[in-house]
Parts: sequence; structure tokens; C-alpha cells
Amino acid sequence: MTRRGYGGGVANLLRYLPLLVLVAALNVLLFADLLQSAVLPERAPAAAKDLDSIGRMIVIGIDGVDVRMLREYIAAGAMPNAKALMEQGALHPLRPELPPESPVSWSSLMTGVNPAMHGVFDFIRVVGNYVPENGMVDVRRARFALGRIPLRPPVLRSRLRAKTFVDRVHEAGYTVTSLRQPLLFPAPSRPGARLTSGLGTPDVAGSAGYYTLYSSRAGFQRGSTTFGGLRVLLEGGPRARAFETTLYGPFDPTLGLDERGGRRRAGIPLRFHVEGTGPDAVLRIELDGQTAKAGLGERTPFLPVAFDIGSLPPATVHGIVRFQVQQLEPLTVLTSPVNFDPRDAPFPISSPPSYGNVLWQRYGAYETVGWQEETFPLNDFNQTDKGFLDDLLADLERGAGILLGEMERGDRLVFAVFTATDRACHAFYRYRDEGHPLHGDRDEALGDPIRTVFTAFDDILGRVRETLGPNDTLLVASDHGFQTWRWQVHVNQWLVDNGYMTLAGDPDHKTLDHVFAGVRGPASVDWSKTRAFAMGLGQIYLNVKGRFPHGIVAPADADALADEIRAKLLPLENPYLGPAGDAGIGRQVFKSITKLRDVYTGRFLPEAPDLQLGFAEGYRVSWQTALLGGMRQGGDVFEPNRVPWSGDHCSTDQSLVPGIVLSNRPMPPAPADRPYHVRDIAATVLAHFGIDAPELEGQSEPIPLAPGP
Repeated sequence: MTRRGYGGGVANLLRYLPLLVLVAALNVLLFADLLQSAVLPERAPAAAKDLDSIGRMIVIGIDGVDVRMLREYIAAGAMPNAKALMEQGALHPLRPELPPESPVSWSSLMTGVNPAMHGVFDFIRVVGNYVPENGMVDVRRARFALGRIPLRPPVLRSRLRAKTFVDRVHEAGYTVTSLRQPLLFPAPSRPGARLTSGLGTPDVAGSAGYYTLYSSRAGFQRGSTTFGGLRVLLEGGPRARAFETTLYGPFDPTLGLDERGGRRRAGIPLRFHVEGTGPDAVLRIELDGQTAKAGLGERTPFLPVAFDIGSLPPATVHGIVRFQVQQLEPLTVLTSPVNFDPRDAPFPISSPPSYGNVLWQRYGAYETVGWQEETFPLNDFNQTDKGFLDDLLADLERGAGILLGEMERGDRLVFAVFTATDRACHAFYRYRDEGHPLHGDRDEALGDPIRTVFTAFDDILGRVRETLGPNDTLLVASDHGFQTWRWQVHVNQWLVDNGYMTLAGDPDHKTLDHVFAGVRGPASVDWSKTRAFAMGLGQIYLNVKGRFPHGIVAPADADALADEIRAKLLPLENPYLGPAGDAGIGRQVFKSITKLRDVYTGRFLPEAPDLQLGFAEGYRVSWQTALLGGMRQGGDVFEPNRVPWSGDHCSTDQSLVPGIVLSNRPMPPAPADRPYHVRDIAATVLAHFGIDAPELEGQSEPIPLAPGP
């Protein structure tokens, strides 16, 4: 297949230079963007004096590992390498950030400062017109003249606005490798370092993981799903054996809007053909000049694809995609999100940009999307538990191979993040919790899938330990822990019921298309009569004048209003449970509600939500609340959680979901009045390299690790 470049460097820029100059005359913003990208290349920092003598610092980030669960599996003999590491060094709880959700906690762990200093508050960010947007990446979309001629290219920037320990160690002259680093996208230039982006890296459509389910099954319901899926009916009936359809990729701004008001996606022809019958039947897939085959239950390898965008001059976006055959008669095929192809990504996903290709050549194909585990098809009931678990384990082992191979370079700092443990806890907590509404909906043959994933990580931990020298330090840290999630709480419904929000009509059902595709439903909130609203994973915003376009709350009254809402909401109880609660959870919904301006400090404080909800065990904000939905006249505040995503932490009180810090160096227990905090990881890494960072004072402290021999 011919590979055509898009944003592929100097050659493409020179080819289009005459047109770009012409366009620049029409729009000076484009010229400004070109100037920003035409700076002289940076140089690698001068080598540190002790570069060859200082011991390595290996930091393994392991998403979602709860200290109680880890101790349980260690005691059960399932994690012998973690046990040996604990006995050699120490294992202690690690307090997550407020709120204890991944983008926020990872940002604090890497920078050593609170959210108002690093700028990341949630997965979702509320913009001025009450629209949920990506909370990890700022996006300025491209502008076009006549629908096709680019006046301004898209500009993307990470929301993380503080230096990470990776940045500081690199600047101090030490060699650095950082794999799947959260909030790195788009990857900045770091000459001399090797970096790849993790959480926050989108697929080619700019989403967290759009997938497609194709089926010829009778009665198959086509259309978008809640969790970003697209269900496509294969025309021809359940007995047909060949189907012509489309694989959808990036949004193409030249195609206009669809009937829902959302942006349209570019597509390329896709053909399925079932060959053979019975147990010998296989599916032949024809796509972009390639052919792949897979049997029942099998996945294809990653296939490279190219999507043409209809601009002038035309642009091409390169991706990779794979297919899983779920049924052959009738045919049902699950398609992964279309990842950026690391060999020719339109935006930088590694530093240097060629590093993604280097990894591909050394280790084979790999996902680049930040949310690499496909939880969304599982939540939409379009994937089986076994299919999801198999994918988790494959992702984990693929990441291990890259880490162990890159550690052979001997860089002084290695930072790598694994996320399969978090996704396993989200998806399979119902296997552990006998009181969960979906506890009975599980595959008994899988046993304890969370233990299976933790055991697989333990094997990786053992292989990493074998590479350590006597002066090397291994630090394993998680961003948060976990608890069960049995009840969804529609917080906006409570705000309606208590007079803080006024409806203009019943809201439509919200999906991830409202975030990523620009779909706008009917006006459902009367903002001229609304004083507060909930959006994101456990945040309440006051509709303050000057902050929001239809604000009605005077800034001088905001603090009192926040106190009022907190006082009324904090005693909320679940009316569907008896006085003693149910199977380990109580009637009380909240353990804490925090005014963030009382606990955050920093220049981004004006962007912070007003209230952060801290749910008690068994409760979480509903999916609909996160997208400004879930309320209607006469609606209910409480709803059982009947989605496979059965464990959580995002809007939980931070004291209920402790993470871990595990090291090969002894470390004392934390003082009772000052637990170890995720921010302390950054301070600990910097202390190892003797790097001073005064702005961390009062924010984080080094964990007192015993020195090496």
C-alpha cells in the first residue's frame, strides 16, 4: 500500500508552501501558527556530572491498584514478586489526589503539585457555553474557507501545564525513557529523551476510543451507542455471505454536519466475505488494498489504513485497526478504535517523532490510543467478558515487552505506566462484590479476572526486578485504589428537585458523541433560572455571572450558595435501602463534599469546579450526570448500576480508595497526620537525582527511602 504523508515534516510543508503562503494572506492566524512551528531545533541538555555513576530510578505506574487488594493477593500467594519486593523494601498506602481519578491523580503524581497548579481537574472540562469537552487536551479546530480551503490548522495542547519529574530530570542532564506517559499528548520536543504518550492520546477521530460493531443479525439496531460505539447493519440478511460497508475514521470538517448536528467522519470501503462452512469457516476482510482472515473468536493483526480528508490540498490521516469475529452466521464483527499509526501520525505521539516507528520496528504493532483497553464495547454489551480479558492480558504483555526491551538502554530514569489493572477493576468488580446488581452476570470459567490480571502484572514485576543493579531504585506507585459501584446518583436530578436547576424540556439521552462529535441535543436547561449544575465525574459548578454566558449568581453570593448546596446534599440517603443499608454499603450517599477553592492553590484556581463530591462506598455519579443529563420532570435521583463497569473511584471520597507505593528500598510508615500522597512521588524522584524544585514546597515531600549499598 502506498503511504502518503500528512503533517509528515519538511517535505510536505515545501510541497504545499505556495498554497500556504496564499492562504496566509487571507488569515494571519495561519501565518502565526507556522511561525510557532518554525523555531530552531532544540538541543539536548548537557550531561549531568554523575550521569555514569548514579543508580537508575525505575518508576512503574500501575493504574488503579488498591493497597487492600494488593495485600489480599499477596497473602493468597498470587503475587510472589510483589511479596519479595515488599519484604526487601516496603509497601504502604498512597493517598490519591482530590478527585481520585486518573488524569488528575497522574498529573499530581508526575508534577508534585495540586490541580490548581497543574491545570487538570477532570476527564471532562466545562467550557463557557455549558458544553462538556475533553479535560485532558485543549483543541482549537481547523478553519476552512468555502468548506475546503484551510485557513487555520488544528492546534492541540495538553491541559497539563506544570513540569513533570520526567521534564526536570531530563533538563538536569540525565537520560530518560518514559513510556505511555499520561497527559503527554501531543508529545513535546525533548531532544535526547525517549517518550511516548499515554492517557489522553485520542484515536484518529479525536475520541477516547470510538469502535464499530457490524452485524447482519435480524433486528440489529443501528446507530450510536452510549459509550461511543457505532452499530452498522450489514445489508443482505442473516444468511448473506458477502457484505460491502464502510470503515469510519477521523472527522472530516469538509463534509458538513449530520442530521444530529454532529460532525461527519471520513470513510473507506470495507468488504467482508465469509468463506467455508462449519468449523472451517473464516472471514475474509478486504480493506484499503489489503486482505486479512480470521476465524470465529479470532482477531486480525493491526492493519494500516489511510483516510483522505477533502481539503484543498487533500490531506491523509494514517491509522491502524483490527477486527474481531464474534459470529459468522449471522455475521457480527467488532472493530477496534482506529489508532494513530505511530509510523506516520498526524500529531506527535512520541519524542522524537521517529521513536514511535522505532518501537514498531523493534517490537511489532501496538496501540497508540491512550485508553487502549476496550471497555466501551463491554459497557455497551457488545463484547464478552472473556474477549475483554484476553485483550487486557495481550495489552499488558505487549507493554511489558516494550518496557523490558527499552530498559536495556540503561537510561537513568525509566517511567512506564500500565493501565490493565485499572480496567480490570472497573469491568470485573462485580465478580468480587456479591451485592452488586450484576454479580450474577459473570463467566464462571474466568474465576477471579482481577486476580488474573494482577498475577500477570506480578510476573512483569519479577522480570523488571531481575534487571536491577545494586544501586538501582524501583518505585511502584498507583494513582488511586478501588471500591464497588452499585448505585448511580443523578446529581442534576437532585438539583432540579431542590430548585437549583430549572428544565426547559426533557433532556435527550447523552452519549460520548456529545463530547467528541459535537452533537447538540435540544435545549433542556433554562439557564436564566439555573443556579447550579453538575458535569464531569462528581463536580458541581455554580452558574456565576462572568464565568458562564447566562450566569445568574453574583460572584459575591457564590460562596454562600456553595455552602448551602453542600449542607443540603451531604445528608442525602438512599431511600431504596433499609436503615442498616445493604450487603456492606450504607444509606448515606456522601462521605464528603469539598469546596475546592478551600483546598486548592494556584493560577488555575478560577477554572476549578466549585464543589467536589466525595461519594461513600457503593455510590458514584451517574454517566448521564457527567454529560449534563439524567434529569427530567418527576425523575429519580437513584438508579441501580447495571453496566459491567462495576467498580470505580472517580467521584469517591479519596480516603476510601488508597493506592500503593511499593519499593525495593525500605521506607518507614507515613506519619498518622500526613499520609504519603501521590504528589510525593515526584518529590521522591527529584530527591534521588538531587534536583531542587522550590515550587514543590508545601505541595509534596520526598518519601524517605533507605539509600542503596
